[in-house]
Amino acid sequence: MYVKKPKASTDPRLRSLLQKAVRRGADYIVEAAIRNLIAIGDQAWLRSRAVVITFEESWPLARSLVLTKDQQTKETTLLRVSHATKQKDAAGLGALAFAFHEGDQSMLDIVPSKLALRVVSEGLDRPNAYFDWALSQCSSEESRRVVIAARDYLAAATWGWDKATILAAAFLAASGGVPTLPPCESTVSDFPYWVALDKHTPEGKEAFRRVSTKYGIAYRQLIWASFYCESATVNALEPSAWFEVERSWRLRKAGLNTQTAMELWGHLRPVISAELSATAESLRSQVEHQAVRQRNLFT
Repeated sequence: MYVKKPKASTDPRLRSLLQKAVRRGADYIVEAAIRNLIAIGDQAWLRSRAVVITFEESWPLARSLVLTKDQQTKETTLLRVSHATKQKDAAGLGALAFAFHEGDQSMLDIVPSKLALRVVSEGLDRPNAYFDWALSQCSSEESRRVVIAARDYLAAATWGWDKATILAAAFLAASGGVPTLPPCESTVSDFPYWVALDKHTPEGKEAFRRVSTKYGIAYRQLIWASFYCESATVNALEPSAWFEVERSWRLRKAGLNTQTAMELWGHLRPVISAELSATAESLRSQVEHQAVRQRNLFT
């Protein structure tokens, strides 16, 4: 049946929910978030984010990345990442390379390779030459496919750090090959909707500011402890040295380390969860209601 195309809109909560669900392997939430985003006309962002999520969460899967105008390709792509063990070296290298590109050199004492950092950083200024170089370094067809996907989908990324992540995946593929990621079982337990309400949403920002003020904790420390201890949680993670270094560097800039971040978040996690419980329940109702409605429209 014909369904009128909705007027384009957006909802930061749904966008955040999608990424958290993909990371945790919660397939049913991924599907529900996609239906809700389609219902409000956020298809352009959905395509862009499917690209970024692939490179950011499980970059080796970019070797088979195919996104067309067919809506099904976006869902297939996101569910493939959801099903896979995560490998976040492209995200770590990309974030560090972008910061380096912007003039920050505070990570140089801990990065695994200063050369990798500089090469990816320079790729932001000369992407065409960068991809020509990367292709010349590939020793396998799988490496070539990742580099070609990075080249073809780079324009889909809006933010500089997302572009750097895509460039980083090309570097990793060209210089070290493409690992095979084992599959993971889907998450079937009750999904904690409140984790979607983090620093990427107005509701999350307000809650973090209230808790930060009440407990005398620096807002910067709270949001980064929340990100690395909660928002970045994945169903399974392959060794990702660049991501580990990026986490250490980011926490260090906030005056934390892994241990103190875990202690801080362990203390304040129940507080944040309680602050966001009502909004989280509202989000749950909205998502599940619209998912059922969308499913009925197409059956």
